[in-house]
Amino acid sequence: MKVNCDIGERGSDHPIDKRILHYIDIANIACGGHSGDSNSAAVFYQRAQSAQLSVSAHLSYPDRKNFGRVSMSLPKEHLFASLNQQRALLPQVHTVKFHGALYNDAAADIVLAEQLAHWLVHADFHSVITPADSCLADAAQTMKLNIIPEAFAERRYRLHDTGRLALLERSHPLACLHTVAEALAQCQLLQQGQVEALSEDEIILCPIHAETVCIHSDADIALALAQALQDSTNA
Repeated sequence: MKVNCDIGERGSDHPIDKRILHYIDIANIACGGHSGDSNSAAVFYQRAQSAQLSVSAHLSYPDRKNFGRVSMSLPKEHLFASLNQQRALLPQVHTVKFHGALYNDAAADIVLAEQLAHWLVHADFHSVITPADSCLADAAQTMKLNIIPEAFAERRYRLHDTGRLALLERSHPLACLHTVAEALAQCQLLQQGQVEALSEDEIILCPIHAETVCIHSDADIALALAQALQDSTNA
């Protein structure tokens, strides 16, 4: 399973971001919506190219104040105008991964997902990193886009009564895995097509399909986890 990581969210010279590139397969490069700018995007694109990594454009609601982690009700023209500005930082990249609240909203809101799928085609994207059971995956497949199904290494899941998996909201005390051992155990489950999820008040095993696993670069364990995942792959 390939490892992807959100990169360039803390400037063009952040030591963790620079080192973590040596242990991942896909760099999701911030393009200014939630973080990043033209300089950091260009610098990390070149570093990713030098490391022979795949790259996705990491696009967000235009909300640097909240790091793109708060849902926004924007007219679609305003949202697309911002996404066009972000996309312009990496015009040569044809894979996208939405960030934060936009990622989660697109997974659950079929209207937004369909709007974004049409925009992706117009913006010359060919592939999208998104949960396999998401509304965005369904809408993107309808538009003949390639889906790269994703799960998360150091975040816990909730099973909604609709049957859809989603990340536990960050305000929940169980939202994050805080040790490399816990995250590796979750990644091993993901390899088997399963994940633990909170359903009402109990943790249950749920089926999940993923071809890439995400590490958030701002997680305390990010670098150590990326190293451990590479070691386990090479073992």
